[in-house]
Amino acid sequence: MLWFLLAILFVAPLVGIYFIIIRSVDRYAPEPWWLLFVCLMWGALGAVMLASAGNWIGAEAIAAALGRTSDDELVGNATATFVAPLIEEPAKALGLLAIFLFSTRRVHETHGPLSGMVYGGIIGLGFTFTEDIDYIVRGGNEAGGAGFIGLLFLRTILLGFGHATFTAMTGLGFGLFVVMRSGWRWVMPLLGLAGGMSLHFGRNLFASFLLGEGIGLLFVLLLHALVVGLFFGGLIWLGFRDRRRVMEGLREMVGVLITREEYDRIINPWMLLPGWNIFSLTGLPGGYFAVRRKQLNLFKLAFIRNRFRHERDSTDQPPVIDPVEAEAIAAIQLANHQGVYLAPYPAITPPPVLG
Repeated sequence: MLWFLLAILFVAPLVGIYFIIIRSVDRYAPEPWWLLFVCLMWGALGAVMLASAGNWIGAEAIAAALGRTSDDELVGNATATFVAPLIEEPAKALGLLAIFLFSTRRVHETHGPLSGMVYGGIIGLGFTFTEDIDYIVRGGNEAGGAGFIGLLFLRTILLGFGHATFTAMTGLGFGLFVVMRSGWRWVMPLLGLAGGMSLHFGRNLFASFLLGEGIGLLFVLLLHALVVGLFFGGLIWLGFRDRRRVMEGLREMVGVLITREEYDRIINPWMLLPGWNIFSLTGLPGGYFAVRRKQLNLFKLAFIRNRFRHERDSTDQPPVIDPVEAEAIAAIQLANHQGVYLAPYPAITPPPVLG
């Protein structure tokens, strides 16, 4: 019990920090906290339970095939390498599938590649939370404090983003499915899942069969550093992609729904820096929460209008007003009428109010 309590005490804050880091990258279409919490819980509970059952069945099958017991080292290594990626990644992907099936009903354009990677990353963090606690507790029981600290440092500190990056690959596939219009869109989730399973397989292969020789740990760390670098590089690139979509979607709204000063403020590249937005919105006319609501509605409107311009099936037909677009416009007009302003200093002309 002591090791269990200590494991929660040390792992939970680290996972919380990783959670905030991943969530903070999605600046223009931030996912609701409640949905990200559901993702975290699915990874920590639902996916873990499915994966545990699947891994147990796989371990028993391998043990029977090799004529060994299920607690044999070779059986454990083979299960971790060849069974775990095939079971754990689809289990985590079920949460993504549920999210994207729901998202097709409403503002699906905000659930693109960046949102997919964020959702997948958070589900992976939930899985990491439960799995790391299990390993760390076992390390404490077997080797005392040294085993506890060693596994905590290796799994949660050095390799803490592992499952997040694996499941983010699947999330990227789902996100591409949402925004693509060609027939290839249907294979994107499967390709993303295959990519996540491949990365998972590579890490477990090195950790299971080469760790005792020392070279395995080196390969694991090098692979992890490469994947994490690509993961955050992809998140940042997709953040700039969303900024371009906001710029295009709101350009025609200048002088119609927002002023030039507000537009310049909302597309400021500093917006991509975590924490900058909270600082920049504090003290503006209307109060922080009202200003933030107006900003989020402008982002939503920008994504919808961008989809009309670039992603609708037929460019010969005029776009039909999306119900969500009408809601966003109405909310922005109300904010303008109330004097809610997105720039730090009053402009010569106030925010437009449409009749």
